[in-house]
Amino acid sequence: MTMQMTKEKSEELIEKFGSPLFLLDESLFIKRINEVRDAFTKSYSNFKLAYSFKTNYLKRVCELALRKNVLAEVISGFEYDIAKSIGYNGKQIIVNGPYKPFNELTKYVQDSCIINVDNKEELVNLNKIAKYLHKTINIGIRVNLKVGELPWSKFGFSLENGESLSVIKEIINEHSSLKLKGLHLHIGTSILNPDYYKKAVLNLLLFIREVEKLNIKIDYIDLGGGFPSKDACPLNEKIEDWNNKINLKDFVNSICEPLNKYYSEKEKPLLIIEPGRLLIDESFSLISKVFSIKNIKGINSIFIDAGVNIIPSAYYRKHKIETFSERPKELTDVYGPLCMQVDLIESGIELPKLEEGEILIIKTVGAYELSQSMQFIRGRPAVISISPSGEINLCRRKETYKEILQCEMGEKDE
Repeated sequence: MTMQMTKEKSEELIEKFGSPLFLLDESLFIKRINEVRDAFTKSYSNFKLAYSFKTNYLKRVCELALRKNVLAEVISGFEYDIAKSIGYNGKQIIVNGPYKPFNELTKYVQDSCIINVDNKEELVNLNKIAKYLHKTINIGIRVNLKVGELPWSKFGFSLENGESLSVIKEIINEHSSLKLKGLHLHIGTSILNPDYYKKAVLNLLLFIREVEKLNIKIDYIDLGGGFPSKDACPLNEKIEDWNNKINLKDFVNSICEPLNKYYSEKEKPLLIIEPGRLLIDESFSLISKVFSIKNIKGINSIFIDAGVNIIPSAYYRKHKIETFSERPKELTDVYGPLCMQVDLIESGIELPKLEEGEILIIKTVGAYELSQSMQFIRGRPAVISISPSGEINLCRRKETYKEILQCEMGEKDE
């Protein structure tokens, strides 16, 4: 059962841990993992689920992913170190991203991580590492192509202009210590149209046909993530309309049907999906208190103690907001506590007329809020989790000024 928050429970948590307060519903995170994995494995027999660490690398989240046998997808040595610290071994870690310094690459190789190469410089460095270690390194390469209006051309090698095939030939002819084993393709984020995935997979399969002519067998296909979550949407959408457009089965079919048609059951490469937002976004809520009410240009305006420094996605998406008040609703703007005009959490939403001290719960704040938050004007709040059994755990304490200053020269740990 997922957690049901009451006014009394919210007040109790604020009294103990402070406001604002991030709250992880562990049951919902586990439920999402099971739903996504079950949906794909029912449609494609050779499947593994990975979790995108950059989406939310709270230690408790990553530990739960490991406990559920979900692979770790990381894009930096920082995230790799987090994965290792909680018990992931190298073979359970996928390394992506455009920047992999030489020393980090060396660690990934020595730890037998799954490495998806983004650029030619990485190929050169990996070949040097392979020769130094006297070993052959299995790699994947990231490819990109234009799908619909998605402009994801920064990463990897282009399929459309022949760059990807040229790079593979270069690996064969110039980097004998490297063996191509996989292909990685990530087409974007919060994608609503399942047909984009189908088009991407079909183009990738055409490319694989060319690769197979070079006597290369692709062992894995990594299709990244990009799947949308519910109860939070772009500013130009309505949450209800957005939610109605999301059907996990449609995304699964768009990916798995063309793969099943191309491969026989015995020949199927491993399919890897690396969602972050879909798995963790809905599992987090933010409890916040109203500290002031104003009328600004005829609009009821409430001020809460949570700002865009801890909800950075407020700049580009709406969130579902709940209250415990049963008063009539009216058009409302929700502002944060920061000394900047753009500290606007939500604009023009229907909320009850609230009073000072009342509580708001902002839903679906698990993706990128924690990992992109900052200590601007105010420190970051505490994060707690509620286990499936109802146990409350402090995952991260509220930040103090001493902790923020500790990294500065002259400051000492106490």
